[in-house]
Amino acid sequence: MYRCKYKTRKALLPLVQLIECGARELQATSKAGMTSTPPGTPGHRSGSNRKVTSPIPIVRSTGALSPLSLGSFSFSSSRPFTPSPMPSPPSSPPAPSSPSGLIQAAKDALMDAVSKRDSKTSYLAIDEDMRDMCYYYTHLGTDERSEFLMYMATALSTDHHVVEELIQQKPKVGDNDGANGAQLLRWEDRLRQSLQPPHHWVFSQISRLSGGVKFLVDMRQDLLATLYTKASDPTASVVLKTLDTVLRELLSLWFTVGLLEVQRITWESPCNILQKISEYEAVHPVRNWTDLKRRVGLYRRCFTFTHSCMPKEPLVVLHIFLTNEISNSMAKILQSSRASSTEKDNMKKDHEDPAYINTAIFYSITSTQKGLQGIELGNYLIKRVVHELKAEFPNMTQFSSLSPIPGYVKWLNGMMAQAQRGEVTIFMKSEEEELMQCLEVKTPSSIYDRLKKLFTTSGWVEETELVNALEAPLMRLCAYYLVVEKRRGYALDGVANFHLKNGAVLWRINWQADQSHRGLANSCGIMVNYRYFLDECESNSRTYLESQEIILSDSVKFLVNTALSKVVKKGSESSSVPLPHPRSPTPPLITVTPDSKI
Repeated sequence: MYRCKYKTRKALLPLVQLIECGARELQATSKAGMTSTPPGTPGHRSGSNRKVTSPIPIVRSTGALSPLSLGSFSFSSSRPFTPSPMPSPPSSPPAPSSPSGLIQAAKDALMDAVSKRDSKTSYLAIDEDMRDMCYYYTHLGTDERSEFLMYMATALSTDHHVVEELIQQKPKVGDNDGANGAQLLRWEDRLRQSLQPPHHWVFSQISRLSGGVKFLVDMRQDLLATLYTKASDPTASVVLKTLDTVLRELLSLWFTVGLLEVQRITWESPCNILQKISEYEAVHPVRNWTDLKRRVGLYRRCFTFTHSCMPKEPLVVLHIFLTNEISNSMAKILQSSRASSTEKDNMKKDHEDPAYINTAIFYSITSTQKGLQGIELGNYLIKRVVHELKAEFPNMTQFSSLSPIPGYVKWLNGMMAQAQRGEVTIFMKSEEEELMQCLEVKTPSSIYDRLKKLFTTSGWVEETELVNALEAPLMRLCAYYLVVEKRRGYALDGVANFHLKNGAVLWRINWQADQSHRGLANSCGIMVNYRYFLDECESNSRTYLESQEIILSDSVKFLVNTALSKVVKKGSESSSVPLPHPRSPTPPLITVTPDSKI
């Protein structure tokens, strides 16, 4: 490491002295404030007489700031750049596992606010109680949060006795009686208010606070986790579901599409937004800063949905690859070593060539807030982004996704377990013989044990003979999984259901499209193109939602028909399941070649 020159050290000395002075002042302030609640926090209130069973925890640094040493500075312009791992961006801390002792304080603050609901109390006082409750809640442990949510769901539920009394007081409906009609309307208004649970008012009051909407989104995340843990308790599940329904409906109103803003993310975007984009990427994790710069650079687009109440929190993140064809592999998109040299040469330009771009590939869409689960946002973002891209590239004609199949291997393991028990046949005789030779096993039943172990690793993709032997059956079974397997009449696969509801066509199934560890573990590397024909999206969506009919291309229909004739379930009629008539806007797309392996 090179030391600074004398002149440089002398110039930096005042800066170092200023930093050391600030560090000493920070330590003194920390020691002085350890015995009191910090002013300006949601829990601080001058003159407050609420009793707290234990002191409010305060987050403080564990060690003192170490003074800077001028000898630690080094300057070198010739040092090679090496991509550093992507640092984790700051996020809201999870609920502590140990109890905080503040559960009663949170309940008291909540009930203090509710008691002032119908009184002539200033809203400022109610907001102050709500701030206290929010502050206490954020410091509760996991079990304490569940207890608090259960308390809110029961203590602030609808008063059924009041509702019953109002029903008994219903005025009679008379003909041509204006006074009676007005009395009936007033009664209906009172009944409507009595049916609305008090926690609806609590949520509305919290949303008025600064940061209140984000607090409610995080609270619903805790509520969904509590619902999962209380699933075996019917009574608790009912009241918690009522609480969740009220909160979800309010969030749906607050996060309506008209209140959301589409933002394009570039390398010049704020650093904290770029960090969150990297942290929230759930489909194809960002490896380092260089990888992130590539994903928001040339021939790429990244868009987010943001809300005015959460301006620094991307709600939905959509990554797009701009090219001249519908991609069948992630290698080119992520610029890995598996991409061909020709493809890399096309992407090395220092500017985009609009003549080269006529296709947009949606290769990753992520909903970042678990508390917004069940609120449709991603489909609206895709529609808004399509208009943005059409305005930027008038010649763009093709829109498609390159989507993962996250539940395929799990379903496949279940099918292989049934095949071992003789309940289903998934491989043809010739395929079984070839697999027995590749896997070096002696019985067909042993094939399934070996495959289950192999699918937990990624080494099997390096064995060419095994990969070729598995291609036909796994592609066939994948088509069966996407089209035939249903949940409540709709596609079992969540990603497929999302795109089909948006009006996309199940266009193409791609072999060895994602050879990352995650892609192999989830779907044996298989990915799907869901293609969007803008003129037909609305009719396709209506067809799927109303009649559960999946629109297929000819290539996918061929795979499904093959699967229906090969997959035989004993005691079932699976092979005779009628396949919906495909609507392929163009002739068959796929030509099977040794290179494409599709």
